[in-house]
Parts: sequence; C-alpha cells; structure tokens
Amino acid sequence: MKFPPLTGADTAAFADCLFLVGQAWVKRALSDDQGAVEYLADAMVMVPDGTVEMILGMIENRALPEPVPGAMDPWLECCRRAGAGELRLTAARFRPPRRLPLLPRRYLETEAALPGRLSRFRPRRTSRRRPRKSDTVRRIASPTS
Repeated sequence: MKFPPLTGADTAAFADCLFLVGQAWVKRALSDDQGAVEYLADAMVMVPDGTVEMILGMIENRALPEPVPGAMDPWLECCRRAGAGELRLTAARFRPPRRLPLLPRRYLETEAALPGRLSRFRPRRTSRRRPRKSDTVRRIASPTS
C-alpha cells in the first residue's frame, strides 16, 4: 500500500502560524472579520494545506486553549511550546474509499405482468401444527379424601 508523502513545517513556522491563528481568533471576537481573514491567509502560507482549519477546529473543541482578548497567556504558552518543539500537530490523510461498482438495475414490474407471475406461486402452508381444539377449559376433579 502506498502512503501519501509526509508534509510538515518547521517549529518556528508552526509557532508563527499558531500566533497568527490566535490573532485572527481575537480579531473575529472583536468583530473585525477583514483583519481575521488577513491573519488566516498569512497563517495558511506557512503550513501545509488543512492545518489552519485543523487548528481552528481544535480551538472550538477545546483541545487548545481559546485565545481571549484579555487573557492570552495560555495561548502564548502554546505558541512557545510549538516553537520549542514540545507541541506538534500530526495529521493522517487517507484516500477516500473506492466506489463500488454499480449493481445492475432490476427491471420494474408493470401492473399488467404481476397477476401472471403470481399464478406461478403456490400458497404455503400456514402451519405444520395440528389444528387447535376449541377453547374449552378442562376442570380438574378435586381430590376426594
């Protein structure tokens, strides 16, 4: 099986990317969408395709701390750890499964052909058991002492 080639970014580029994603998150929180788009575009140039989207998903899923305008220390600590090589992001990309071959279409029966086909079938027995007797309750004679 042939695996896709490994792609990656050096630690400094990954740390810069994390910092820019954090800045974009803060810009978006402050309702500056244009500034957020510019930061995200700069971050996407530094790392392989799909990495920035993965980082944003990790922030939303709380796997990474959320960059908050007033409290950026946990986020900056993540950036520092990425620059030191302590924080790495590994993504596995798999090929989509091959499509199965199409099965042949079954022909559609018309209402006119259906009665002719039904006459070829014999009705099955409904049961192999003996028929039930009428629903009578048998009384057991009381023991005489």
